[in-house]
Amino acid sequence: MNQGGDLSDPRSVEQVVIEIVARSLERTTDEVTLNSRFWGELDAESLDMLDIIYALERRFRIRMPRLNLLQRAVDLFGEDVIIKGGIVTERGIELMRVSMPEVPAEWMKPGMRIYDFRKVITVGSFVRVVERCLEAVDKLRCSRCGGQPEGVEMTLRCTGCGMPIELPSGEQLLVQDLRIYAQRLSPPLVEVQTGLRDEA
Repeated sequence: MNQGGDLSDPRSVEQVVIEIVARSLERTTDEVTLNSRFWGELDAESLDMLDIIYALERRFRIRMPRLNLLQRAVDLFGEDVIIKGGIVTERGIELMRVSMPEVPAEWMKPGMRIYDFRKVITVGSFVRVVERCLEAVDKLRCSRCGGQPEGVEMTLRCTGCGMPIELPSGEQLLVQDLRIYAQRLSPPLVEVQTGLRDEA
């Protein structure tokens, strides 16, 4: 069961994301590629980003994260570990590179300012997040009977017992993934006590 898109064909997700970005930013699809950066290249503004996020949520029936990856990393691992004096630390850069494999590593260099981090977010970054959310939706099962969800719009119900099923939170998926990526670093990053949940 896939409520949003066909995960077996990642190009379909890529194409839909490109189309939504192009439409939201009043561009042609030829002007938007997976490597296109929202800030600088596509001249996106904050309201444009919200418009794109809402359009992706409606199209794919997912819940996208609202905070960016860098802010969530600060929340989880502490500001001193990820950012010092407005600069992303080496450990912060290391975590961002592991977390965002679609972004060329050379775009994230030591000495990067917090403000510059948003400049590396690409259309491909949104594709990665959409695919991660779709994967979580595909694994959804009813907590009462194990049935599969179905529904319209953003409302899902179990096909077996009719119980409402909540879509996975993009925020929780982001936290969950950051915890996994942090353990891949050497040495692994240690989480501060934040109370952030990662249940998807």
